Amino acid sequence: MATDLPSYQSEVLSLTHVANDYYELKVKIPAGLHWQSGQYIRLGLPTKAVTDQKKVRALSPAAPEEAGYLQLATRTRQTPSSFKTQLLELQPGEAVTIYGPLGNFTLPTLDHPLVMFASGVGITPLRALIQDALSQKTTNPIELIFTAHDYHLYQADFEAWAAQHANFHLHIVKNHQAAQAALLATTQHYGNTADYFLSGSETVVDAVQTFLTTTGAINADQIHRDVLYGY
Repeated sequence: MATDLPSYQSEVLSLTHVANDYYELKVKIPAGLHWQSGQYIRLGLPTKAVTDQKKVRALSPAAPEEAGYLQLATRTRQTPSSFKTQLLELQPGEAVTIYGPLGNFTLPTLDHPLVMFASGVGITPLRALIQDALSQKTTNPIELIFTAHDYHLYQADFEAWAAQHANFHLHIVKNHQAAQAALLATTQHYGNTADYFLSGSETVVDAVQTFLTTTGAINADQIHRDVLYGY
């Protein structure tokens, strides 16, 4: 339960409609809250009347703590939940509650390649992990395979980083077939010398893990998962 976790009171800095049904929320980092890139928090809306059974939602910061704020992104789908509907009404200065951090979807020792796969809004923890790895000046390859049918969140950031860092390679794909082709190419090139980070819906992450372990012959202990549950 979220109430069993460390909790912090904070406030909204900004809420931005990025594109389509994607939104970015920036929240002030409350005193005492620290996290590692790739971990997630649970967000509560104490000023809102959320009617969902679940009153909080898990969100992964899209930037390291060093950014100076909690950079959160989400999407609403066609029929937003009560939580998402209320979230979209937040105003700068409005109170929110942060629970956490949670999870161990964090960087390993940066002495070997990283292959990262994201589907849709699952890109958020991977953006933080990549930014963190690049800030540590790793020279090992980082491959990002990012699939989405319509809009690729933070694509401009990744393109800029790819232009600045010769070891960061971006693969923007739009369908299942292209994603599998890119994954197969990375497994053939890096094999089990790389760590594989997967983030997206449970269905997608399960399918990609199965593809990696069977077609790609990747050891299960080389695969790290971050699953998004619901909207």
